[in-house]
Amino acid sequence: MHAMWKGTIQIAQFQIPVKLFATTEDKELSLKQTHRACGDNISHLKFCQTCNSTVEMDQIQKVYELGGGNSVEVSDEELKKISPQANKNFVIEQFIDNSDLNIVQMKKHYFVGTDEVGEEVFQLFLTCLQKSKKIGIGYITLRSVQYLAAIRPMGNGIVLSILHYADEVRSMQQINNTVAGVKTKIFEDHILILSQLIDAMTGPFEFAKYGNRYNDALRLLIENKIANRSPKNDEIEPVMPQNNIVDLLSSLQRSLDFVNSETTLFSTSENNNLH
Repeated sequence: MHAMWKGTIQIAQFQIPVKLFATTEDKELSLKQTHRACGDNISHLKFCQTCNSTVEMDQIQKVYELGGGNSVEVSDEELKKISPQANKNFVIEQFIDNSDLNIVQMKKHYFVGTDEVGEEVFQLFLTCLQKSKKIGIGYITLRSVQYLAAIRPMGNGIVLSILHYADEVRSMQQINNTVAGVKTKIFEDHILILSQLIDAMTGPFEFAKYGNRYNDALRLLIENKIANRSPKNDEIEPVMPQNNIVDLLSSLQRSLDFVNSETTLFSTSENNNLH
């Protein structure tokens, strides 16, 4: 596997040589845009609607819009002066408890590896992270862009996660149904029924079983077109299953049958309507 970054983790004066590896790879099929008349590729030109003409790169400027038709120009030279310097160090500024970081704050992940010469200190760092259940926080520069990052143990290895900044993460309190003061009555019999449904559907997570259904459907469509045959209606599964109240009610009823639960728990009385 090719390393996309090589550098060091720095904890005060302690350094650990590391490499970063992408945790995922894109497997989605891509479609190109071509001109229907000749089949050639479509290019995307820079176009000015006011002048009704294409614009060359040397005639393009960057501005910050202030509103009301006003803006401030920012030159490439000015941007270069404030850009982070090329740096191959991930300096850990502090450690936090594992519970202080949640999944919403993370946006991209990298596996962390090392060379033979750094194996001993790498394993020492991994062991200490596992025992302490701590996460290291600091800044890292990747491809000339500085990111806030977290480094943490995962299984028998270490993962570095790029984080959102605090002002980028929305609060769950902004969602209507979680606003303080808004309460929905939950009936005990409904909790029992849905809990039984969850239990009936619980099993080991077979990650590979959940493929990209749209990608599979697109590949089948392309293969059929190459072979000049029409796909059968049952060859392509729906991309998204239906999800509405009727389906929920029928799913609960089927679950009741499955777990041999009492059907009297699920009545159609006014007091037992799902919310």
